Amino acid sequence: MTTLTSLQPHSARRSAAAPRSLACADCPPLITRGTLVLLALMGVGAAFGLYRFIFGLAATTNLDQQYPWGIWIVADVSFIALAAGGFTMAAITHVFHREHFHALARPVLVFAMLGYTCACIALFADLGKYYNIWHPLLPWMWQGNSALFEVGMCVMCYLTVLYIEFVPVFCERFMGDAARPRLARACTRVHGIAEKIMPVFIVLGVGISCLHQSSLGHVMVLTPTKLHPLWYTPVLSLMFLVSAIAAGFPTAIVVSLVSSWALKRRPDMAMLGSLARYATVLVAVYAAFKLGDMVIRESWVYLFEGTRDTWFFWLEIVAGLVVPLALLTRAQTRRSPRRLGIACGLVMFGIVLNRANVYIIGYHPPYTDKMYHPSLTEWAVTIGAIAALLFIWRAIVTYFPVLGPEERRHFA
Repeated sequence: MTTLTSLQPHSARRSAAAPRSLACADCPPLITRGTLVLLALMGVGAAFGLYRFIFGLAATTNLDQQYPWGIWIVADVSFIALAAGGFTMAAITHVFHREHFHALARPVLVFAMLGYTCACIALFADLGKYYNIWHPLLPWMWQGNSALFEVGMCVMCYLTVLYIEFVPVFCERFMGDAARPRLARACTRVHGIAEKIMPVFIVLGVGISCLHQSSLGHVMVLTPTKLHPLWYTPVLSLMFLVSAIAAGFPTAIVVSLVSSWALKRRPDMAMLGSLARYATVLVAVYAAFKLGDMVIRESWVYLFEGTRDTWFFWLEIVAGLVVPLALLTRAQTRRSPRRLGIACGLVMFGIVLNRANVYIIGYHPPYTDKMYHPSLTEWAVTIGAIAALLFIWRAIVTYFPVLGPEERRHFA
């Protein structure tokens, strides 16, 4: 079993006597024009969020008895699906011991941690009685027959695991800090303890992730008369799990490429191209599951109805599966940062669109006389949460030892 030292980027492993740099020395300043835009979006989102908590859901959203969830639940399940890069990278590096991918482990870990945190924020805003969100902590309030109960418990547990996995990163930020000797000694002791127990949490995190990724799909298995046949299937739980696994490596690649662009660093295309080969296989497996399920259930008869549902399904399949697969199978794509970023970005787009299709587009409750459309408040809070994820990720990689030292170069 791997030790905690393998959580570091491979090029930056050092002994305890020589801790890593306290910050990303070659990173640009945190406050730039881009981060100022993110801060502005965060401020707007926070203001609308405060408005929602003061006046309630009815006054600030377009939700009603027929549509009890909307864009916030889509943001919730999309954050969780894309954050699957955390457990897929943990599995390939620390369980299957693919050492050359270690440089991606920490950046994707931080992205997953923030993705799950933002999912919890979206859920908090989506709950009518948000002040009761702590109830699952009480065993006498547990409901073992509820799919959402299992999702809530697994998300809570996995988020805790992610923050525990971040402990070594936090400790290394202050180890060897002469200006704060007590904090440095405490971090050194905690780091040593974490190094011994971290393999348990890595394996635990991979297992918990598989549970709730599938349960998010099982929630919609309970709506056979409301979900369009193009998406409804008795194995929707399996579909959600397989699609999340398929999105893991493309998300890790996009995180690496975007950070290289934002921080003016050269991407390791040899490593990313190698990871793209695994991504191609997993996306192809998901496509086979998707199309095979359609053939078995004979739901392909709905493909040419010309309705809004069919158009969104075609967009999900063509833009989210067919086109990226065609790109990823080409060696030229795996050697080009931009082409690889486009291909993996399309996979991410397809997974997010799938979640939107299942929870909103293909969801048709009875006795409704209008379609759901997100309100301004719903859009503002969602965009603010995304901006917060990006800004906090940038702050963490700037001030904590997440990225290994790389030459500062723009890539073509």
